[in-house]
Amino acid sequence: MKTLAIYGLVTGLVISGWMYLEFLAGFHGSETGRYTGFAALLLTILGIYVGIRAYRNNVKAGKMNFWQGVLAGVIISIFAGLITAAFTFAYLRYINPGFVDYMVDLNRQTLVQRGATEVQVQSNEIVTRELFQPLPQALRAFGGYVAAGCLFSLIISGLLKTKRQDVP
Repeated sequence: MKTLAIYGLVTGLVISGWMYLEFLAGFHGSETGRYTGFAALLLTILGIYVGIRAYRNNVKAGKMNFWQGVLAGVIISIFAGLITAAFTFAYLRYINPGFVDYMVDLNRQTLVQRGATEVQVQSNEIVTRELFQPLPQALRAFGGYVAAGCLFSLIISGLLKTKRQDVP
């Protein structure tokens, strides 16, 4: 469990660090920012892969079945999700509290381009402001990373499992 917690915490810190670098580079509020967020997904996959592999090699003596790998990946994802959720909350509350305004403006522009009425635009603004509050967004970040981590764990465990007869 210690190995998995460490890999999860490190993965969460790396993802959070990447998000902060995106902010410092000005990507959060630019066209480029729509694409740089995918790097966090790749970092998540890499963290889960390296963590499951380390668990298999160092804790399970090189022998791990599929479900042991899945469980390891889920645990890594939970710890990474906790760190990422905490960072998301701090980011929206203290680091970039104007991010919600950016999202409202972006949605407004998109809706106007699509011919939405002013009532639809205003309604969307209310929903967007609620969705991008720090706590709801942090909870979504946690849930999203755990859900994605579960999916990635299924795939990665299939790649890293050892042959059935080799696992007790």
